[in-house]
Amino acid sequence: MLKHTTINLPEELLARVETYAAEKRTTVTAIVREHLEAIVEPRRAPTDHDALLAYSKGLLSRREAVRRLGLRDYASLLVALGDADLPLPLPPAHELEEQATTFVKLWRMG
Repeated sequence: MLKHTTINLPEELLARVETYAAEKRTTVTAIVREHLEAIVEPRRAPTDHDALLAYSKGLLSRREAVRRLGLRDYASLLVALGDADLPLPLPPAHELEEQATTFVKLWRMG
């Protein structure tokens, strides 16, 4: 269960954190959550949330994330990501390059 809370931060700090989050393809919420968990449970064993975070960062396959989290399917994984305020992982660099090449070919045809 998630609970919303408000924290007060200097504008300059928040701007730097938002920039960092965008560069790392994550959210401010995820960054705060990770750091708070590290402070209060520095030696905890990996949990289901770790699998969700690993998938969001592109460190775990879709199939493995669904299995570790005990989810029914990819749709359930998407819901879990949304509930945790985590972004979808980007495809690997080689897939992005292939997509870009295909796009350029199609663009030139049109």
